[in-house]
Amino acid sequence: MSTRTITIPTADHGDVQVVEPDWCTADHTGEAYREDIEHSGAETPLVVYTPCHGPVRTLPVGFLWRPFSPTNNQIMATLHIGDWHEFNPADLDRAADALVEHAATLRVYARQLAVLQHKAGEGR
Repeated sequence: MSTRTITIPTADHGDVQVVEPDWCTADHTGEAYREDIEHSGAETPLVVYTPCHGPVRTLPVGFLWRPFSPTNNQIMATLHIGDWHEFNPADLDRAADALVEHAATLRVYARQLAVLQHKAGEGR
């Protein structure tokens, strides 16, 4: 990973020099306070094709780093599940495991739906 140093003006610490990772796509103009400085990367969604709306983008994931955060200054992955949630590597692996398990559940529902539709067609 390559990095570069950028200068961000802040109201509380003046001009702050920070290392900007190459994955950062954030616009740093609105970060008034040093602890508000954050690096965020491009998001990669899950794209699910739906017959009613075509491809639907969901569960976007990306990187986030708040280098001056008083509570967590580690690079994290963020995943949008109703709200944005931050994940460390182990948590992100657990989320992936849950998605794999849920995929198995979707396959069970698909088989059950096929049976239900078939039975409903027989009664007509």
